Amino acid sequence: MSSFNEYITGIDIGTTKVTTLIGGRDRENSFKIAGYGISDCSGIKKGIVIDINEATRSILKSVEDAEKSSKIFVENAYIGVTGKHISFLNNWSEIKINSPNNIIRKMDIDKLISQANRINLPPQYQVIHTLIKQFVIDDEPGILDPAGLSANKLAVELLAIYGSASLIRNVLNSMKAAKIEVEDIILEALASAEAVLLPEEKESGIILLDIGGGTTDVAVYKDNKMVFTYCLPVGGNLITNDISIGLNIAFRKAEEIKKKFANVDYNFYENLSRINLEEIQINRDKTTLNIRLYNIVNSRTRELLNLIKDKIDESGFLNLAPCGVVITGGSSQLKGILPLAETIFGLPARLGLPTEIEGPSEVVSDPIYSTGVGLLKYAQQAENYGDTGRGEGKSKKNAGIIGGFRDFILKILRSFK
Repeated sequence: MSSFNEYITGIDIGTTKVTTLIGGRDRENSFKIAGYGISDCSGIKKGIVIDINEATRSILKSVEDAEKSSKIFVENAYIGVTGKHISFLNNWSEIKINSPNNIIRKMDIDKLISQANRINLPPQYQVIHTLIKQFVIDDEPGILDPAGLSANKLAVELLAIYGSASLIRNVLNSMKAAKIEVEDIILEALASAEAVLLPEEKESGIILLDIGGGTTDVAVYKDNKMVFTYCLPVGGNLITNDISIGLNIAFRKAEEIKKKFANVDYNFYENLSRINLEEIQINRDKTTLNIRLYNIVNSRTRELLNLIKDKIDESGFLNLAPCGVVITGGSSQLKGILPLAETIFGLPARLGLPTEIEGPSEVVSDPIYSTGVGLLKYAQQAENYGDTGRGEGKSKKNAGIIGGFRDFILKILRSFK
C-alpha cells in the first residue's frame, strides 16, 4: 500500500449485499483497488434500514474483509444512499452584476451559488447534493463558465437532490454502530455514473439504469451533467420472488435458478433441456418449467423496464439520450436484458462495467461493484475539488455544498455520543 499517495473507502449498502472497496491513485496516477469485501445484508430493504443490528453486522463483515485483503484499517468512509425517498427539484437563482464594465467576477459567482443553495424544503427533508445544470447570462442559457464575461444579470439553474432526513439518519446510525466515521453520503446513481459512463456519453446524452436487488437507480445525463434522477423501489428481487411463487420453491433456490437459467429470450429455453436440472433439485417436466420460467422472467423484466421508460418519458428526458441505455448493477447480468432494453427504449443498450480502474479482476469486470467503484471515484473528486458538480478547483475546506451536508452528518453523530 506504500505505492498509494492516499486511499479512500467507499461502502455500498444495498438490499442484498454490503460492498466495501478501498482504493485510490498510486504514484503513477492510476486509479487502483487495494482491497474489497462483500457480505450478505438482511437489515436493509429498498435502500431503507429495517434492522439496525443486522445492518451493522453486515457493514462490519464487509469492512473487515476489505481490511484483511488490503491490510488497511478503515476509520472513515464515503457511503452511498438510495431509496424511493430520494427526489430532486430544479432551483433557479439570479443576481445583478454591478462591477466595472459589468464583468462577472469569482465573488459574483460564489454569491450566486451561495444564494442558490438556500433550498426551501420541509424540515423532514435534507439536501444531499446540489449540481449545477447551467449558468445563464442576460437570458442566454448554456454558459459553462461565466467568469470574465460581461453581463447585466447572472443566473444559475441547480439540480437539488434531497431525501428523508430520518431515513438518512438511520443509515448514519448503522455506520456509527460499526464505528466508521462517515465522510459524506453520495447518491448511488451519481456514483454508478462515475464508474461506468464514458465522457462522450455524458456529453451527448445517456440513460443509466443501476438495477440492484431491491431498487433501480435511474440517471439521465446531457451536456456532461445529470439532468434527471429517480429511484424505482423495485429490482431483481421482484423477479426472484415471482420465480419462488410461480415454481413453489424457496426464495434462495429461486435466486439460484434466476442466476443459472433465467433468460428473457424464449429461444434460449429450447436448449434448457440439455442442462441437468437435478443439480438444483427441480424434478419437474422440462417443457412446463421452460414456459413458466420464461413467462415469469420476461413479463417482470418488461414491466420493470417499461416503468422506467414511462417515468423518463413523462419527464421529457427520453429524447435527450442518443447514446442509448447503460445497464449496470447485479441484475444487469440477467441474460437477454440488453436486447430487451433496446426493444423497449428504441435505443442501443450496453452493459456498464467499471472503467479506467485497476484491481482484482473479479471487481473490475463485475457490474455488481459499479456503485462501490463510483463512490471511490466521486469521493476523490470531492476531496480534490470540493464540489464535483461545480468543478472549479475549490478546496475541500471551502466546499459549501459538501460541507453543508457534512455538518448535518456530524450533528446527527454527535447526538449519539
